[in-house]
Amino acid sequence: MYWVNGQQQQYVDASDRAVQFGDGCFTTLLVDNNKPIMLLAHIERLKQGCEALFLPMPNWQWLENHIIDIAANEPSKGVIKVIISRGTGGRGYSSKGCITPTIITSSSLYPSHYINQQQSGILLGLSPILLGKNPMLAGIKHLNRLEQILIKHHLETTKFDDVLVCDNEGYLIEANASNLFWRKGHSIFTPDLTASGVNGIMRQRVLQFAKQHSWDICVVKEKPQTLYCADEIWLTNALMPIIPVAQIELSDNKCYQYPSRDYYDVVLQHCLSLK
Repeated sequence: MYWVNGQQQQYVDASDRAVQFGDGCFTTLLVDNNKPIMLLAHIERLKQGCEALFLPMPNWQWLENHIIDIAANEPSKGVIKVIISRGTGGRGYSSKGCITPTIITSSSLYPSHYINQQQSGILLGLSPILLGKNPMLAGIKHLNRLEQILIKHHLETTKFDDVLVCDNEGYLIEANASNLFWRKGHSIFTPDLTASGVNGIMRQRVLQFAKQHSWDICVVKEKPQTLYCADEIWLTNALMPIIPVAQIELSDNKCYQYPSRDYYDVVLQHCLSLK
Protein backbone atom coordinates (compact mmCIF):
# COMPACT_ATOMS: atom_id res chain seq x y z
CA MET A 1 0.00 0.00 0.00
CA TYR A 2 1.27 3.47 -0.88
CA TRP A 3 0.68 7.04 0.26
CA VAL A 4 1.85 10.25 -1.41
CA ASN A 5 1.90 13.26 0.88
CA GLY A 6 -0.41 11.39 3.22
CA GLN A 7 -2.99 10.50 0.57
CA GLN A 8 -3.45 6.83 -0.29
CA GLN A 9 -2.37 6.52 -3.94
CA GLN A 10 0.31 4.92 -6.08
CA TYR A 11 1.26 7.68 -8.50
CA VAL A 12 3.56 10.70 -8.40
CA ASP A 13 3.99 13.59 -10.81
CA ALA A 14 6.23 12.65 -13.75
CA SER A 15 8.21 15.85 -13.16
CA ASP A 16 9.03 14.85 -9.58
CA ARG A 17 12.78 14.91 -9.08
CA ALA A 18 12.76 11.45 -7.51
CA VAL A 19 11.66 10.21 -10.95
CA GLN A 20 13.85 12.56 -12.98
CA PHE A 21 17.10 12.36 -11.02
CA GLY A 22 16.77 10.12 -7.98
CA ASP A 23 16.88 13.39 -6.04
CA GLY A 24 15.98 12.39 -2.51
CA CYS A 25 16.62 10.05 0.40
CA PHE A 26 14.81 7.21 2.15
CA THR A 27 14.68 4.93 5.15
CA THR A 28 13.09 1.55 5.85
CA LEU A 29 11.56 0.74 9.24
CA LEU A 30 10.63 -2.47 10.97
CA VAL A 31 7.09 -2.64 12.39
CA ASP A 32 6.61 -4.99 15.35
CA ASN A 33 3.37 -5.31 17.33
CA ASN A 34 2.00 -2.46 15.19
CA LYS A 35 4.73 -0.08 16.35
CA PRO A 36 7.55 1.38 14.22
CA ILE A 37 10.85 0.25 15.74
CA MET A 38 13.51 2.95 16.40
CA LEU A 39 11.26 5.57 14.83
CA LEU A 40 13.19 8.56 16.19
CA ALA A 41 16.45 7.16 14.83
CA HIS A 42 14.86 6.79 11.38
CA ILE A 43 13.54 10.36 11.53
CA GLU A 44 17.04 11.53 12.44
CA ARG A 45 18.48 9.59 9.49
CA LEU A 46 16.02 11.33 7.15
CA LYS A 47 16.97 14.72 8.62
CA GLN A 48 20.65 13.99 8.01
CA GLY A 49 19.88 12.91 4.45
CA CYS A 50 17.90 16.10 3.79
CA GLU A 51 20.71 18.23 5.19
CA ALA A 52 23.39 16.44 3.15
CA LEU A 53 21.39 16.78 -0.08
CA PHE A 54 20.00 20.28 0.68
CA LEU A 55 16.45 18.98 0.39
CA PRO A 56 13.48 21.02 1.61
CA MET A 57 12.46 19.79 5.05
CA PRO A 58 9.06 18.21 5.60
CA ASN A 59 6.96 18.70 8.73
CA TRP A 60 8.75 16.17 10.90
CA GLN A 61 6.01 15.86 13.52
CA TRP A 62 3.45 15.21 10.80
CA LEU A 63 5.70 12.56 9.25
CA GLU A 64 6.28 10.87 12.60
CA ASN A 65 2.52 10.73 13.26
CA HIS A 66 1.87 9.48 9.72
CA ILE A 67 4.28 6.57 10.20
CA ILE A 68 2.70 5.69 13.55
CA ASP A 69 -0.76 5.69 11.96
CA ILE A 70 0.35 3.39 9.14
CA ALA A 71 1.95 0.97 11.60
CA ALA A 72 -1.16 0.89 13.79
CA ASN A 73 -3.37 -0.15 10.88
CA GLU A 74 -1.08 -2.64 9.15
CA PRO A 75 -0.18 -6.28 9.99
CA SER A 76 1.41 -6.71 13.43
CA LYS A 77 4.85 -7.29 11.88
CA GLY A 78 5.80 -5.52 8.68
CA VAL A 79 7.90 -2.92 6.89
CA ILE A 80 7.38 0.79 6.24
CA LYS A 81 9.47 2.67 3.70
CA VAL A 82 9.67 6.47 3.66
CA ILE A 83 10.98 8.44 0.69
CA ILE A 84 11.60 12.18 0.73
CA SER A 85 11.93 13.68 -2.75
CA ARG A 86 12.92 17.26 -3.51
CA GLY A 87 9.51 17.52 -5.16
CA THR A 88 8.50 18.76 -8.59
CA GLY A 89 10.61 21.12 -10.66
CA GLY A 90 11.47 22.26 -14.14
CA ARG A 91 13.82 20.67 -16.63
CA GLY A 92 17.52 20.46 -15.72
CA TYR A 93 19.57 19.85 -12.62
CA SER A 94 18.90 23.17 -10.87
CA SER A 95 16.85 22.81 -7.70
CA LYS A 96 15.70 26.44 -7.69
CA GLY A 97 12.00 26.74 -6.96
CA CYS A 98 11.75 23.27 -5.41
CA ILE A 99 10.52 24.24 -1.96
CA THR A 100 7.93 21.56 -1.19
CA PRO A 101 9.13 17.96 -0.76
CA THR A 102 7.16 14.93 -1.90
CA ILE A 103 6.70 12.33 0.85
CA ILE A 104 6.11 8.79 -0.37
CA THR A 105 5.36 6.08 2.18
CA SER A 106 4.61 2.41 1.66
CA SER A 107 3.92 -0.67 3.74
CA SER A 108 4.68 -4.33 3.04
CA LEU A 109 4.95 -7.70 4.77
CA TYR A 110 7.97 -8.63 6.84
CA PRO A 111 10.56 -10.78 4.99
CA SER A 112 10.00 -13.98 7.00
CA HIS A 113 13.20 -15.67 5.74
CA TYR A 114 15.19 -13.45 8.11
CA ILE A 115 13.81 -15.40 11.08
CA ASN A 116 15.12 -18.71 9.72
CA GLN A 117 18.46 -17.17 8.79
CA GLN A 118 18.96 -15.88 12.35
CA GLN A 119 19.18 -19.54 13.39
CA SER A 120 20.80 -21.23 10.41
CA GLY A 121 23.16 -18.50 9.21
CA ILE A 122 23.78 -17.68 5.56
CA LEU A 123 26.14 -18.52 2.72
CA LEU A 124 28.09 -15.46 1.58
CA GLY A 125 29.93 -14.85 -1.69
CA LEU A 126 31.88 -11.94 -3.16
CA SER A 127 30.29 -9.56 -5.66
CA PRO A 128 32.22 -8.54 -8.79
CA ILE A 129 30.29 -5.23 -8.72
CA LEU A 130 32.34 -2.52 -6.99
CA LEU A 131 31.09 0.57 -5.18
CA GLY A 132 32.32 3.98 -6.27
CA LYS A 133 33.89 6.30 -3.69
CA ASN A 134 32.13 9.58 -2.94
CA PRO A 135 32.58 11.07 0.55
CA MET A 136 29.80 13.63 -0.01
CA LEU A 137 27.20 10.87 -0.43
CA ALA A 138 28.73 8.14 1.73
CA GLY A 139 26.73 7.05 4.75
CA ILE A 140 23.29 8.35 3.71
CA LYS A 141 20.50 6.42 1.98
CA HIS A 142 20.01 8.53 -1.12
CA LEU A 143 17.73 7.38 -3.95
CA ASN A 144 20.55 6.52 -6.37
CA ARG A 145 20.72 2.75 -5.80
CA LEU A 146 21.90 1.56 -9.22
CA GLU A 147 24.99 -0.09 -7.75
CA GLN A 148 22.84 -2.12 -5.37
CA ILE A 149 20.49 -3.10 -8.19
CA LEU A 150 23.43 -4.42 -10.21
CA ILE A 151 24.76 -6.26 -7.15
CA LYS A 152 21.35 -7.86 -6.53
CA HIS A 153 21.00 -8.77 -10.22
CA HIS A 154 24.28 -10.65 -10.09
CA LEU A 155 23.48 -12.19 -6.69
CA GLU A 156 20.29 -13.71 -8.07
CA THR A 157 22.35 -15.69 -10.60
CA THR A 158 24.37 -17.35 -7.81
CA LYS A 159 23.77 -19.88 -5.02
CA PHE A 160 24.61 -17.34 -2.32
CA ASP A 161 22.21 -15.81 0.19
CA ASP A 162 24.13 -12.53 0.05
CA VAL A 163 27.46 -11.15 -1.16
CA LEU A 164 30.28 -9.05 0.21
CA VAL A 165 30.74 -5.77 -1.65
CA CYS A 166 34.02 -3.85 -1.98
CA ASP A 167 34.86 -0.35 -3.17
CA ASN A 168 36.83 0.26 -6.36
CA GLU A 169 40.10 -0.16 -4.46
CA GLY A 170 39.08 -3.62 -3.25
CA TYR A 171 38.33 -2.73 0.38
CA LEU A 172 35.35 -4.29 2.14
CA ILE A 173 32.35 -1.97 2.53
CA GLU A 174 29.12 -3.92 3.19
CA ALA A 175 26.80 -6.59 1.80
CA ASN A 176 24.06 -5.97 -0.76
CA ALA A 177 21.64 -4.28 1.66
CA SER A 178 23.28 -4.66 5.06
CA ASN A 179 26.33 -3.72 7.09
CA LEU A 180 29.20 -6.07 7.89
CA PHE A 181 30.81 -6.99 11.21
CA TRP A 182 33.35 -9.63 12.12
CA ARG A 183 35.13 -10.76 15.27
CA LYS A 184 38.70 -11.88 15.82
CA GLY A 185 39.37 -12.89 19.41
CA HIS A 186 37.97 -10.12 21.58
CA SER A 187 37.99 -7.44 18.85
CA ILE A 188 34.99 -6.40 16.73
CA PHE A 189 35.66 -5.07 13.21
CA THR A 190 33.49 -3.18 10.73
CA PRO A 191 34.44 -1.40 7.48
CA ASP A 192 35.24 2.29 7.25
CA LEU A 193 32.31 3.96 5.44
CA THR A 194 33.69 7.47 5.04
CA ALA A 195 33.85 7.18 1.23
CA SER A 196 31.30 4.47 0.32
CA GLY A 197 28.36 2.55 1.71
CA VAL A 198 25.46 3.23 4.06
CA ASN A 199 25.90 3.83 7.78
CA GLY A 200 22.87 1.79 8.81
CA ILE A 201 20.87 2.46 11.94
CA MET A 202 21.43 -1.07 13.24
CA ARG A 203 25.16 -0.69 12.57
CA GLN A 204 25.12 2.42 14.73
CA ARG A 205 23.23 0.60 17.50
CA VAL A 206 25.64 -2.36 17.47
CA LEU A 207 28.62 -0.01 17.72
CA GLN A 208 26.98 1.79 20.65
CA PHE A 209 26.26 -1.54 22.36
CA ALA A 210 29.86 -2.70 21.86
CA LYS A 211 31.19 0.59 23.27
CA GLN A 212 28.91 0.35 26.33
CA HIS A 213 30.28 -3.14 27.02
CA SER A 214 33.89 -1.96 26.54
CA TRP A 215 34.47 -4.27 23.60
CA ASP A 216 37.47 -3.51 21.42
CA ILE A 217 35.99 -1.85 18.31
CA CYS A 218 38.00 -1.37 15.09
CA VAL A 219 36.68 0.60 12.09
CA VAL A 220 39.01 -0.55 9.34
CA LYS A 221 39.99 -0.58 5.68
CA GLU A 222 40.52 -4.27 4.97
CA LYS A 223 40.24 -6.57 1.97
CA PRO A 224 38.13 -9.76 1.91
CA GLN A 225 41.09 -11.98 2.80
CA THR A 226 40.97 -10.60 6.35
CA LEU A 227 37.83 -12.70 6.89
CA TYR A 228 39.77 -15.95 6.45
CA CYS A 229 40.78 -15.88 10.11
CA ALA A 230 37.62 -14.33 11.59
CA ASP A 231 35.94 -16.18 14.44
CA GLU A 232 32.44 -15.03 13.51
CA ILE A 233 30.77 -12.71 11.00
CA TRP A 234 27.40 -10.92 11.05
CA LEU A 235 25.28 -8.76 8.77
CA THR A 236 22.95 -6.09 10.14
CA ASN A 237 20.15 -3.83 8.99
CA ALA A 238 16.98 -2.41 10.52
CA LEU A 239 14.85 -5.33 9.32
CA MET A 240 17.05 -8.40 9.87
CA PRO A 241 18.11 -7.03 12.42
CA ILE A 242 21.24 -9.24 12.65
CA ILE A 243 22.11 -12.49 10.86
CA PRO A 244 25.19 -14.70 11.27
CA VAL A 245 27.34 -15.83 8.36
CA ALA A 246 27.75 -19.61 8.46
CA GLN A 247 30.03 -19.92 5.44
CA ILE A 248 31.90 -17.82 2.88
CA GLU A 249 33.13 -18.77 -0.58
CA LEU A 250 35.51 -16.23 -2.05
CA SER A 251 37.12 -16.00 -5.48
CA ASP A 252 39.74 -18.65 -4.69
CA ASN A 253 36.87 -21.20 -4.49
CA LYS A 254 37.88 -22.07 -0.95
CA CYS A 255 35.16 -22.44 1.66
CA TYR A 256 35.48 -20.81 5.09
CA GLN A 257 33.12 -21.77 7.91
CA TYR A 258 32.19 -19.78 11.01
CA PRO A 259 30.53 -21.97 13.64
CA SER A 260 31.06 -19.58 16.57
CA ARG A 261 28.06 -17.54 17.77
CA ASP A 262 29.57 -16.35 21.07
CA TYR A 263 29.22 -12.61 20.48
CA TYR A 264 26.42 -12.89 17.93
CA ASP A 265 24.02 -14.41 20.47
CA VAL A 266 24.64 -11.49 22.84
CA VAL A 267 24.18 -8.84 20.14
CA LEU A 268 21.10 -10.59 18.73
CA GLN A 269 19.26 -10.27 22.04
CA HIS A 270 20.16 -6.59 22.18
CA CYS A 271 18.98 -5.94 18.61
CA LEU A 272 15.68 -7.76 19.18
CA SER A 273 15.03 -5.67 22.29
CA LEU A 274 15.32 -2.29 20.54
CA LYS A 275 12.08 -0.28 20.36
